[in-house]
Amino acid sequence: MPIKMFTGLVLIIATQSVYYTNGAQIKSKHNDPIIFPGPIQEVPLTRYGADENDIPEKCRNKNYCTIKPVDYPQERFNSMIKSKSLQQVSLVQSDLDDRQGDPEEIDNCETLVEFEPLYRVRTKLGDWYTVVQAPEKNYVQKVRTETCKGNDQPCFTIFPQKDSYTTFCKQKFSTWEFVVEAKGGTGKFETVKIDLPTCCSCHYKITF
Repeated sequence: MPIKMFTGLVLIIATQSVYYTNGAQIKSKHNDPIIFPGPIQEVPLTRYGADENDIPEKCRNKNYCTIKPVDYPQERFNSMIKSKSLQQVSLVQSDLDDRQGDPEEIDNCETLVEFEPLYRVRTKLGDWYTVVQAPEKNYVQKVRTETCKGNDQPCFTIFPQKDSYTTFCKQKFSTWEFVVEAKGGTGKFETVKIDLPTCCSCHYKITF
């Protein structure tokens, strides 16, 4: 009988020891900081937080867009221009070569020409800006753009080609300055410089 009581006492002490040990471990675990899972899907943002998904698919691979956004602040621009005198879009720099001969001479490169108001432009840093347009106030910023349909493609192929040189179409750009809405919704304007495609010319390269 004493042996059974002693065995039972040892079993009770061992059980209580395991209980308190596990209790301390559980308490320590709940004191650890709670870590929440991160975002399920990454949303592409610009440096200023503009959602890239707001840019139309047609403009994703460009640095300008001629599609007017649904939420374009037209009324705000109209009211702001009433009391401000803004500069028109201006040419800053062009990499077009000085040409000689007939100014109507073609380059034999297939191009896409547009002459539409620009509503968004993207800087070299990747930031999208809203271009100020107010046609009711006689203030419109638009530039004639000409984009190569086949950049680096051969040109003047109707003429005999020689092994000593190759011809190719090359995109040319010009730098323009636009008045845009300042970032942060401050209701102010600023200017940004944008390189736009303005010509597609035929070049040749000596191969020997």
